[in-house]
Amino acid sequence: MGYQLTKNILLSEIAQRVGLEFKGADLEVRGVSSFTDCSSGELSFTNDLSGFKPNTILVVPKDSSLKQLNSTGYLLSDNPRLDFIRILSFLNDIFGFSTYDFTSDIHPTAVIGKNVVIEDGCKIAEGVIIEHNTVIHSGTQVGKNSRIRSSSSVGGDGFGFERLGDGEPLRFPHLGGVVIGENVEVGSLNSIARGTLSNTEIHSDVKTDNLVHIAHNCIIGEKTIITACAQFSGGVIVGEGCWIGPNCSILQKIKIGKNSLIGIGAVVTKDIPNNTVFAGNPAKKIRDIK
Repeated sequence: MGYQLTKNILLSEIAQRVGLEFKGADLEVRGVSSFTDCSSGELSFTNDLSGFKPNTILVVPKDSSLKQLNSTGYLLSDNPRLDFIRILSFLNDIFGFSTYDFTSDIHPTAVIGKNVVIEDGCKIAEGVIIEHNTVIHSGTQVGKNSRIRSSSSVGGDGFGFERLGDGEPLRFPHLGGVVIGENVEVGSLNSIARGTLSNTEIHSDVKTDNLVHIAHNCIIGEKTIITACAQFSGGVIVGEGCWIGPNCSILQKIKIGKNSLIGIGAVVTKDIPNNTVFAGNPAKKIRDIK
């Protein structure tokens, strides 16, 4: 899934603006995407050219195999992730992205509380309840009969930074959204961040308690229950039917297998298999779930 610019721009102009070496075809950039989802005319970055697709436009390491890239245009970089973020910031400031440029679609049966903000580019399905003082940012979809309790923030930018050469943190612009399934309940004072170059996903029948934080690009499987004050760092994937105890902290990009239980206050630093109980700091296996 790509994110479309409001105006196309030549790769050579991007190279000139951000001070990178340009090689290959001077293709027109019409949008950006993650490397795995990148299609023709979209810009992305990678340190590993496995899965390269012709006619995509890439920021790549300077020691990349140039023969493989002959069919496209590309930019050479000492730090592809950092330079891609620099490019994103430039494109966002100069042109912006049109992905969510539509009036929000709010079903007439949805119940909207007082002081609720729903930005453009959202879809709110039938039977949804959004309680008082909640903010729904652009790019958020809420499925049928879901409920978002008071004072929550859904779809704001996540906490993603890369340091420049002088140590200054540069924000990674977040272009993804949040997709919430059906019959989901989001507790009060939750924060659910939008994805960077793909969506954050809360699948159907998930229930979250108060004061839960779900960072960018997390995927929470169906029927999982998340109790108070749990926090998920970026890119965590949780299988269906899990139970996450109070005050858990889960490291970025961890995978938690289906039907697993994470005990109170656990600090999860490695992947969790299916059907197991983990607890402690750092979290260790307690037993299997029969």
